[in-house]
Amino acid sequence: MKSKDFKNLSLNQLRGKWGTVILALLIPALAVAAVSMLTTTPLQICTTIESTRSLVTGSNRVPTMYIMFRTLFSILASVGEIAAFILTAAVTYGICRYLLSFVRGGSPALNDTFSGITRGGGTFGRSILLLLLKNIFTFLWSLLFIIPGIIAAYRYSMAFYIMADNDDISAMDALRQSKEMMIGHKWELFKLHLSFIGWIILSCVTFGIGFIFLSPYMNTATTNFYEYLRGIRDNRMNAAQNFETPIV
Repeated sequence: MKSKDFKNLSLNQLRGKWGTVILALLIPALAVAAVSMLTTTPLQICTTIESTRSLVTGSNRVPTMYIMFRTLFSILASVGEIAAFILTAAVTYGICRYLLSFVRGGSPALNDTFSGITRGGGTFGRSILLLLLKNIFTFLWSLLFIIPGIIAAYRYSMAFYIMADNDDISAMDALRQSKEMMIGHKWELFKLHLSFIGWIILSCVTFGIGFIFLSPYMNTATTNFYEYLRGIRDNRMNAAQNFETPIV
């Protein structure tokens, strides 16, 4: 299949359902943004006040009370970053689960995007570990240069779909299966994403508003790409089993 095939399929699936999918992707994104904003804003305000005070008074002396508040808000911001990361892992799992159900013709509920939390501590913990390991491995490859980092990102791009499809799989196994699944297909997925470049530019020109509509389009296309790869993998496994099974 070519990029246009995945895009046409996605558009057909989204027809009449744009609003629902937009909400399904927007609500988790807003939740993560809210956690980050609520925990980092006090520190930003505190820093702004101190900078303004220094300019007005011309004094670099920092009051003890300000130091105490800045320390407290710094800790709050750090806790917020961790909380945002944890929530991102959970909703990434949930979004993949939602999208898989959607492209397979189901009618997933909006709260399915938070299934990384609602399905219990096991799923919650594995989602967090998966995002952590995925980021670490991608970062380590990025140390070699930008291109190896991009390749690594595509190598592990199917890991959350695999975990959403196999609820008992470990984080390392999800990464390993994604690596195997993407052998010979990383360039295909890159071309699919690159084909959205015009829409991405248009979304930037509209101050990000366009991403509200682009996100469902791109995510649905990527999910269909996973389904395509899963079909290839399952066919290979069936062929191997048939070859190994003696004919009586």
